[in-house]
Amino acid sequence: MDKQISIKHAIIAVVLAVVVAIGGTASVMGIANNLIIAQLNNSYNNKLEGAMEGAEVFSSIVDMYASLPEEQRNYEMYLKLAQLDLYYRTYYVRGDDISNADLTYMVANGYIAGVGDAHGEYYTRDGFSALIGDAEGNSVGIGVYVSMDVETQCVKILTVMKDSPAQTAGIKTGDIVVGIDGASVKEIGYYEALNRVAGKEGTTVELKILRDGEEITLVATRAKFETETVYYHKYALNESIGVIRILEFNNTMPAQFKNAVSSLLADGCTSLVFDMRSNGGGTLDSAVDVLDYLLPEGDIVYTTDKDGNVLQTHRSKAGSIDVPMAVLTDGYTASAAELFTCALRDYEKAIVVGTTTYGKGSMQSVVMLEDGSGLRMTTNLYNPPKSPNYDGVGITPDIEVELDSSLENKNYFEITDAEDNQLERACSALANN
Repeated sequence: MDKQISIKHAIIAVVLAVVVAIGGTASVMGIANNLIIAQLNNSYNNKLEGAMEGAEVFSSIVDMYASLPEEQRNYEMYLKLAQLDLYYRTYYVRGDDISNADLTYMVANGYIAGVGDAHGEYYTRDGFSALIGDAEGNSVGIGVYVSMDVETQCVKILTVMKDSPAQTAGIKTGDIVVGIDGASVKEIGYYEALNRVAGKEGTTVELKILRDGEEITLVATRAKFETETVYYHKYALNESIGVIRILEFNNTMPAQFKNAVSSLLADGCTSLVFDMRSNGGGTLDSAVDVLDYLLPEGDIVYTTDKDGNVLQTHRSKAGSIDVPMAVLTDGYTASAAELFTCALRDYEKAIVVGTTTYGKGSMQSVVMLEDGSGLRMTTNLYNPPKSPNYDGVGITPDIEVELDSSLENKNYFEITDAEDNQLERACSALANN
């Protein structure tokens, strides 16, 4: 026991010495963890060298931390974490089963929760790569939107994206996926089924499909594809009104959006409904792009930092789309979708119909960390052109209409124009405008 105590005090002393000497953050963590593991594995010298190499890798972060005001440096946190890590690795009955990767993930996201950043998140290397791909509008997979089929407890295909691997494989809207690579979806569960459909580019997945009461087997080859985020049609009860549903804002969305608007106007539509329900937002640049297309010359959005300083103002160029417009919203309309909604209303270009939006007027920055993992953190507020910022408040519609209770368990892809009471109210308002 005495030997064990002396080892623990030696490790803590080394960590403390490093803090005093360089005021480090990541370097402290690297040295603390490596020294602890070194003692437990009886390979102190080799691990210490590795730890010092890690300290050099993070030297730039150390310098930045040392530049913070003294009252903002939390050395106690690093010492506390090093002690916790030491005790658990030494005495915890399941200490041999500790996963460094899982522990790092939980600690990082615990820190983010601790500072209260509701929209922050830590990503593993693979998760960060997927995040970047989503923002760019390019994905690897088969290219479908799905939901759980209540009757079969399996995966229902809501729509198949254009030019996607799923389309090439012959998968159709309405298909029920009951098996994946020989496994029953009902047995492995909905979310595990989605995990198994995902995979690396060039690999294949075998899907057992239930279609019109018969089972067929289709094979799809996972590949890169452009995410289809914009869907449009003429309103079934009044074909002079075009309906454009936007699922998210990414870098490929503006081109799809402009094509939808121009196609509907060319096909005789004289007013437009933009369906932003369940649109969680996306990139600011894509929202600015489509608002520039719709709005007259003037401010679109301005961003501010934590001290309220204006960092950047985005403006619309001359030229706009001049037809009556409406925007459909719900409690899941957030972020860039809220900016889109509020900016159109600020310029009196659109009425807002539905329910109050989520209330996210903050902006996240995405940073790649040294090992390829990533961090999303809230760094700015972005503000609509004329209205107050809606962060934490949401946007109240001009015409408040709850979705009919009979439709609550349906996905928006499955709701017809004739059933959709919120869409009907928006179209009625446009027709009477």
